[in-house]
Amino acid sequence: MPQLTIDVPETLMPLLTRKAEGVRETPEEFIVSYLSVNLDQDDSALPQGMTSEEQKRLEDILEERDKGPFVPVPDDLVDRVMEKAMARVHGHKVHV
Repeated sequence: MPQLTIDVPETLMPLLTRKAEGVRETPEEFIVSYLSVNLDQDDSALPQGMTSEEQKRLEDILEERDKGPFVPVPDDLVDRVMEKAMARVHGHKVHV
């Protein structure tokens, strides 16, 4: 089996160890399992039959949309949402 050496930062080891223990694996086994699952999901995330040209076009469209313009959000939006939520919690009707 091919081997790969990964330098894992010390700050990441406690999290990696906890995750591995949660599924009763060693950190090394956990990384292999994690990669296997996520690489499989990456392949299935793209629509079947999407060409690289179509994928590039989709990425370009999404990048352009990410630049804006964005719809302005009213300053009192949080207050209005909280008022409506609290009214539902307490069983009152609020018209906003």
